[in-house]
Amino acid sequence: MKRTEIVYSTRENKEIKEAVKELEIVSRSERLRRIAELREKAIRDEQSAMALATERGVEQGMRLGEKNGEHNSKIEIAKNLLKENIDENIISRVTGLSMEEIENLRKNIGRE
Repeated sequence: MKRTEIVYSTRENKEIKEAVKELEIVSRSERLRRIAELREKAIRDEQSAMALATERGVEQGMRLGEKNGEHNSKIEIAKNLLKENIDENIISRVTGLSMEEIENLRKNIGRE
């Protein structure tokens, strides 16, 4: 049979038309299902990325908070040592604060 004869006979055969129509519907459904699956995966991936970013942000914030807390503690110790007239070089060695920081603390102690 020639191609034109097949096309012509297909058009005339109602059962084949219905089968073709059914196939088109199923094909669209499969495509839609695949699109929905991909969209759902993208949403899960985005949620996962956000959760990971949040977790990392919290960890970073905690580390920063601990570091600031340690520094503030060193400053309070240095202030107390300055009030006791301990040598600034000793305070620097004990606390790890720079001489400049200790000098600034000394200046500010009189203002408190």
